Amino acid sequence: MFNATVARAQGSGCVYVVVDGSALSLTDENGAKGFGPVGSPNREVSGLKVMNALAVARDGVPLGLVDQIFWNRPATETMTRAERVKRNAARPFEDKETSYFVEAAKSAIARLGAECIDAWVIIDREADDRNILLGLHEAGCRFTIRGRWNRRLWPSSEPSLHALLEAEPSLGQHTIEIGRTGRRAARTAVVDVRAAQVILRFPARGPAYPRQEGLRLFAVRVREVGVTDGLDWLLYTNVPVISAEHAHAIVESYQVRWRIEEFHRTWKQGECNVEDAQLRSEPALIKWATLMSAVAMRIERLKYLSRKKPDAPASSEFALEEIEALKLDQRRRMKPKRTRLPEMPSMREATRWAAELGGWTGERNGPPGSITLARGLERLGYLVEGIALARSTPAGSTPRAISRRT
Repeated sequence: MFNATVARAQGSGCVYVVVDGSALSLTDENGAKGFGPVGSPNREVSGLKVMNALAVARDGVPLGLVDQIFWNRPATETMTRAERVKRNAARPFEDKETSYFVEAAKSAIARLGAECIDAWVIIDREADDRNILLGLHEAGCRFTIRGRWNRRLWPSSEPSLHALLEAEPSLGQHTIEIGRTGRRAARTAVVDVRAAQVILRFPARGPAYPRQEGLRLFAVRVREVGVTDGLDWLLYTNVPVISAEHAHAIVESYQVRWRIEEFHRTWKQGECNVEDAQLRSEPALIKWATLMSAVAMRIERLKYLSRKKPDAPASSEFALEEIEALKLDQRRRMKPKRTRLPEMPSMREATRWAAELGGWTGERNGPPGSITLARGLERLGYLVEGIALARSTPAGSTPRAISRRT
């Protein structure tokens, strides 16, 4: 799966690598399957943790997963919040779950680098951590990390990070498309961008961090114009930001992060429903979850290819058997109209035909989404299998029934 992703990225020069963690909540009522706790320590839910690294082309089309790490949490220790904070402060970074951000990023960088493809790593606010920032700096990749702290700067005479950015001149306004989520509708936002080169100061703190450290990078403030409580991002990057074009590139890089949220939704809920698995061991569940992640990735890739590269030939992503089945289904649907079908449909046409199999009712409801595509691809698989079965059966005979024993 990872090798296929790298193959798709060939010739790209540079691709985004979005890294994000998630949790699979799994049924284990008796604790017999060996799954560990996930979620809040106060909420007893069993399952597995996972860190995914998703490669995305510069035009926003997902290429596929380029790394995936599963792990099982140990049993939760009973302790107060203060005790937990004190324990974690003394733990080395390698023993913390946040280290998987760096591990997944480095694995992705190595796989892509072996084919002379540069990685631009994108991570959300969980990565505003001294070890992750320093780890990505040492990895030698480009990165865009969303900040969550008003960090102290070096030298100490500098104002706070927020105050410093507020005083910088604007690098222009940019229009970005904000995707739909379960809590908000899709919308267009106009943002103002300001940036400054800074040195983040990481103070000494306990035995795990015995000395003060610093990291020189660019801090970028992206704030929605004319909207109270609107979009407000603080981004860190090691890519120079000294012009409006540079600022636009950083904003575009962070927007790609939404691709991994869509992948997680499709993987866990949108027909793949990996959390509904009733497998009874960790190794079996990981195999099934890996297969389902490949399926979810194909759904997301087809969705975006049909929008970003609508005129590309369908054969670039669909098997010839799938295209044949889609055309047969279209002839059945369009028989009264007697419309001639193209010899090779475009990506836009083939994806819409597949979505129609899944219940998509046309443009009035927007372009095909993940759910209708997932249902359509499942039905398409049955059609392809049926055509192959019919062709393997001698003329005039009936296909031999498969016995329950077989």
